[in-house]
Order: sequence, then structure tokens, then C-alpha cells
Amino acid sequence: MNASDADRLILRTAARKVSAQIALVCAASVAVVILALVLFALYRSQPAELVQHPAGAGRIYIDEADGLLALVLGGALGVVLAAAAGLVSARSAVKPLGEALAAQRRFVQDASHELRTPLAVLDARLQLAQRKAGPDSPAAPALARLRQDSAGLAELVDDLLLMSASASAASAENPEPTDVAALVPAVTDDLRLLAREAGIVLECSVDAGAAGPPRVLLPAHLLRRMVTALVENALSHTPESGRIGVAVSTAGRKVRITVRDTGPGIVGIEPDRVFERFARGRLAGHSPARPSYGIGLALVKDAALRHGGDVTVAETGAEGTVLSLELPAASP
Repeated sequence: MNASDADRLILRTAARKVSAQIALVCAASVAVVILALVLFALYRSQPAELVQHPAGAGRIYIDEADGLLALVLGGALGVVLAAAAGLVSARSAVKPLGEALAAQRRFVQDASHELRTPLAVLDARLQLAQRKAGPDSPAAPALARLRQDSAGLAELVDDLLLMSASASAASAENPEPTDVAALVPAVTDDLRLLAREAGIVLECSVDAGAAGPPRVLLPAHLLRRMVTALVENALSHTPESGRIGVAVSTAGRKVRITVRDTGPGIVGIEPDRVFERFARGRLAGHSPARPSYGIGLALVKDAALRHGGDVTVAETGAEGTVLSLELPAASP
């Protein structure tokens, strides 16, 4: 039996177990309601209402008001029992999912932590090999590319750790508001060298507004990774001699960060699917800023939703694409 067959067997067993629980609880609920109605009828009946019939059988007569009251009480009891049964069954059904999610999160965190050390060692050995080979060595370009790949893997590990972190843990790391007006231009400056190497003009503008510099209740390192992922995505899909504009503005109680490129638009994939994990559109002709694993935008989406915001494709077409990241503004 392979892994997929074992998973299906586990799911079928869990489904049968939950179905049996619901059936037993419903049967018990019906029995309790019937018993309650019988007891109610006996309680409400008077001795004078017991009429003896020739066959010696007794019958109980209840007027319309008592019968209506019995139906209302029986129905209310049935609803309460059904709600209780649904709650118990739902908890029983969701518990394995919670355990699976917890196990998955632990695995991602443990694997990411374990990968950090060998990746750091690999980068150090590559750096040593570069020094020994020298800049004029025929192996220098290959070693530089290997260091770039190892750096991309290290950043991917950091992304996986970020993805597995809970919202509460992320908030606890830096409860102080983050100055978006200062952070976004700094990130843009860091990536401007990569843009220049690809022949792309990278610009940034900040509209502080009347309320002062926009701030968000988000850890600074998390917002930095989100903005970096958006700009790197634009770099990967913008051809040479193109332009990328990063803008910060406020819209009510929201802080909006938009990244506009002059690429060919989202091609090869539906626009709504660009935020799915491992979904990749058609790249531009030049080399991307770092190896793309199709997970950067998915992490941005996940982090934005966990902190009360969202990221969407505002525009896309032959003239370019605009991605819009909106986050709740911090209280002044």
C-alpha cells in the first residue's frame, strides 16, 4: 500500500467514525425527545381525562394548547440536541486536521532550522573556493552562480520559517508600529543595484498624507520580506529597459503599497492564481534577481491575510502589471 492509498484509508475510516457518531447521537436525540413528550403528556393529563373503553385500554386526551406546547418544547429540545451533536461531531472531525496542521508546521520549522547550518557552511566553502580560484579563474563565473543559488536557498528557508510562523508569534516579535514611509524606500534602494544590472529603472514614491507617515502593526523584517518579494517578482517579469514604480499611500484606515511594472502582463497563468504556491507565470528574458520557486507571492498573500490585509492584482495587461498590498494602518 502506497502513501496515497494509506491516506485515503485514514480519511475513509475517519468519515465512517464521524458518520457513526452523528447517527448514534441523532438516534439518542430522537429517543430522548419521544420520551420527553410521553412524560409531558402523562404530566399534563388529569385522572378525569382517563377514559375507560370497553376493551379496558386507557387513553389520554390533551387539548390543543397542551399539544402545541408539547410540540414547541419537543422541537426546541430537538434543536438543542442537534446543535450539541453537531458541535461534538465537528470537534471530532476537525481535531485530526488540527493535529495534521500542527505536525506540518513543526516539520517545516524543524527542517528549516536544520537546513540553515549546512547552507551557511556551503556558502562559506563556496566563498573560500572563490578566493582560492581568484577573479580571473575560468571557474569564477560558475562559483559566483553557485553562491547566488545557495543564497537563494537560504532565503527560501527563511521564507518557509516565515510561512510556518503563527500570526500571534509574528505580532509578538515586534509589537511597535513599523514606519512604512522609511522602510519601503530603503528596500527599494537595496534592490536598485539588481534592477540596474537587469537594465531596469526602479523608482519609489511616498505619499505621507495629512495624517503623517503611514505606519502598520507589522514586524519590520516581515514587511521587508513582503516588499522585497513584490519587487523581485516585478524584476523577474520586466524586460530590459523597463521601469518599476513602487508607491506608498494611505486609503482611509489602510496603507497601500503598489508595485507597477512595464512587463507584458500576467501571461501563462490566470491572474488570480499568481498568489498560489509554486504557481509561476512567464518570466522576462533576463535572469531573475534570485532563483524563483513560485512561493514568494504566496508568502506575501499569507502574511497579509494573517495581519488583516490583502494583496491583489490591481491591473494587468500588455502595458504592465500592478500588484497592490493593503495593510491596516496603525493607530496614531
